[in-house]
Amino acid sequence: MTAVQQDILHEEDEFDYTQKIEIRKLDNGAPMRWLSKGISDFKVSPMLSLMYGVLYAAIGLILMYFTYHNPIYTFGMVTIFYLAGPVIAVGLYCMSRHIEAGVKPTFNEGCRAMCYNPVGVIGFSIVIGMLIVFWSVITAALFAVYFGSMTISGNVIETMMANKQIVPFTFLLTIIGLFFAVVCFSLSAISIPLMTHRKADVVTAMVTSVRAVKKNPVVMLTWAFAIVALIGLGFAFAFVGVALTLPIVGHASWHAYRELVVDDRVMTAEDCDLPIFPFMRGKLK
Repeated sequence: MTAVQQDILHEEDEFDYTQKIEIRKLDNGAPMRWLSKGISDFKVSPMLSLMYGVLYAAIGLILMYFTYHNPIYTFGMVTIFYLAGPVIAVGLYCMSRHIEAGVKPTFNEGCRAMCYNPVGVIGFSIVIGMLIVFWSVITAALFAVYFGSMTISGNVIETMMANKQIVPFTFLLTIIGLFFAVVCFSLSAISIPLMTHRKADVVTAMVTSVRAVKKNPVVMLTWAFAIVALIGLGFAFAFVGVALTLPIVGHASWHAYRELVVDDRVMTAEDCDLPIFPFMRGKLK
């Protein structure tokens, strides 16, 4: 074990990661501050940041290819697209972590972060996967209730719009969708950064994320709208814009976590040298 790894383990022994995590009360200008810092981080390493954005855009294009012909599948696709963001952006969080510590980021950070707390990241992914399935079932059930007897001919969307059931269907789907969006955002707002930074378990991370949203409702609602707007803007341009907007949102999300969670320790280079699985040690440098 190297001296750096010993220092990290010693530091983790001194810091109780299981203690109740304190949340700050922030001013309403925080989201703009996070975006500004996210843009600054993007400028530090634009090509590396764009790699994550291109990966996210590619996932969106693949999903769109398989779902564009059916609006029900499209609803599910959009859900997957948004909920997969925090996991895809794990490398961006770690890049911002390195930049904050004055360390040059590399592409390996995302893999190191996942290896640092694999149980937490996998657990979070499972929860998100269950939420996606739940939302897909609700959407399909609503469609069956309102359009189950509808004869589909030609364009599916045109056929639905011509049906008088479209109004109650859209209204109910919107109400349920908004509730679902609030739940998902509350659970995921700062979960991944907390798990990859403090090695928190998935339950602690999600509970802390909900507490952060509850303590800063206006700030976090503004932040949620900003995320939806930026990713949606990229979505509107055939996913090409997502390659740019996701990295900015990802970097900004790290700064959101850093401001929301009380931690007076200064980020150092040693904090960025994450311990990884023994069989991978030294292979990611």
